[in-house]
Amino acid sequence: MGGLALLALPLLVWWGIYQSPQSAVNLQARLEARAKAALTTGGADWASVSMEGQRAVLTGAAPSNDAVTEAARLVRRSSGAGGVIFGGVTLVESRADAAPPISPYVWRATKTGEGRIVLSGNVPSKSIQASLIEDARLVGRAAVDNEMKLAAGAPAGNFQGLARFALSQLAQLEEGEVTITDHRLVLRGEVADPELRTQIMAAVAGVAAPFRGEPVLSGDIRWRAELSGNVLTLSGTVADEDERRQLLAAAEAGFDGEIADRMTLGGPVAEGWLEGALAGLPAFTQFSSGEMAFDEAAGVFLFDGTASASTLYYLANDMARGAGRWKTVMGAEMSGFVPDVSADVSPAVAGDAVMPCEDQLQAALASGDIRFAGGGATIARESGPLLDKIVGIARNCDRDTGFEIVADSSVQASELADFLTAAGVPRDRVAAITYGPASGQGANQTVDTGGDMLRPLQIRIVERSGE
Repeated sequence: MGGLALLALPLLVWWGIYQSPQSAVNLQARLEARAKAALTTGGADWASVSMEGQRAVLTGAAPSNDAVTEAARLVRRSSGAGGVIFGGVTLVESRADAAPPISPYVWRATKTGEGRIVLSGNVPSKSIQASLIEDARLVGRAAVDNEMKLAAGAPAGNFQGLARFALSQLAQLEEGEVTITDHRLVLRGEVADPELRTQIMAAVAGVAAPFRGEPVLSGDIRWRAELSGNVLTLSGTVADEDERRQLLAAAEAGFDGEIADRMTLGGPVAEGWLEGALAGLPAFTQFSSGEMAFDEAAGVFLFDGTASASTLYYLANDMARGAGRWKTVMGAEMSGFVPDVSADVSPAVAGDAVMPCEDQLQAALASGDIRFAGGGATIARESGPLLDKIVGIARNCDRDTGFEIVADSSVQASELADFLTAAGVPRDRVAAITYGPASGQGANQTVDTGGDMLRPLQIRIVERSGE
């Protein structure tokens, strides 16, 4: 028997080293498979894991510090208590990098007709995600579907508090949607009760800085323009044939597609409403898609949909001048399209694999002039395409990039700075500077249409981390 045992010993040693479930090779493979499965099940899809014996190494672009902590916890427990003796994970080492910030940073909650609340978009941490799910259950008294993802880049300020407030307002609607895009909150839906609608609109419009709220709540819609594809549909009530003709003429002047007239004659509408409709309709026809509506009971024109940054700028100016006593609510989103500037760049620069932000910006500025109208108080409409180029470039620059707008007139510098801010460039990244009328320096001219005099304007890139 002793001889047989001695003969069997090499076989047992070989089996223990290469074939046993607790062998180094098999144990490492098993631990890695279980760790990967735990990360997938736990929603930490940003992370990758590899095993070095019983030590796990995490890599990937982590959206937040607590995302790393959560991923490490999932891996550590993926094979039970384990340890050296029982073959579990003994240590988790993080080699994860910080994920690049998402821009724009969007979070959304939708209340369906069945009463469910669907949470989607980006959240900065696992703890905030769990808190918002619980908040939605409590304030909405409804089932909650979670489609949120962890992502870096949340706007400065109390993001969680704003999202909780947004849920409390959404819960008061039969159905609707609330979106936080960077520092902008938009609540959309219908509220039949005028008193409740007024209350919600006041609450949303009064959110604290640095956030701003825009309630797009309809109730008594008397007239509507809807843009979908290549069809513009005008519907609702007008007072007479003259109002119908004026609205159709305004639509035809700015829209090249098909116009569907579904307007009906319904007696007198509120005095002065037509001036507001005619003020907003030309710019609205330039939207990619959306809706323009007149809510007579609330005394407001509502705009929703998607449009370029310059279109939204000119629409706001038109309504400020022409809407009279009627309020304007802008729920429209800026389109994500970034105009191509490659044609504006010299071949030497265009040949680079990645075109630096400053080169893109200067190439765009060199392709045209930023002109001003109204004594320099507003940017002229012919500068719209150039404005959209500048916005697209600025929004895609690194977050440490700042912009100095230098102009002969403080009004012009401030107007362009306000335009960039309204288009989504954080205000702390934009500075308006006046260097005085005697300077005469700078390559990017603007024209004050009140005097046909070339005036220098510059947009300079500054690295905020070095200021």
